[in-house]
Amino acid sequence: MPVLAFILMVTELAKERRIVEELLRIPGVVEAKLLFGEYDALARVEVADIAELDRVVTAIRNLEGVVKTVTLIAS
Repeated sequence: MPVLAFILMVTELAKERRIVEELLRIPGVVEAKLLFGEYDALARVEVADIAELDRVVTAIRNLEGVVKTVTLIAS
């Protein structure tokens, strides 16, 4: 079953723009935006299943400068 998720990120200071550019290179990330407020970046992810979402989340968490992620799965 297809999965739509939004991943919020806290990044290290001044690394958010580079991270947003890198997010768009990850398969499954269809949109990435800078945010102002508690979170610094947002990724919209569309994947085939939860296993693929897990791979995307792991790839995002492994990006240099990503401090914290929160994953929201849409229904």
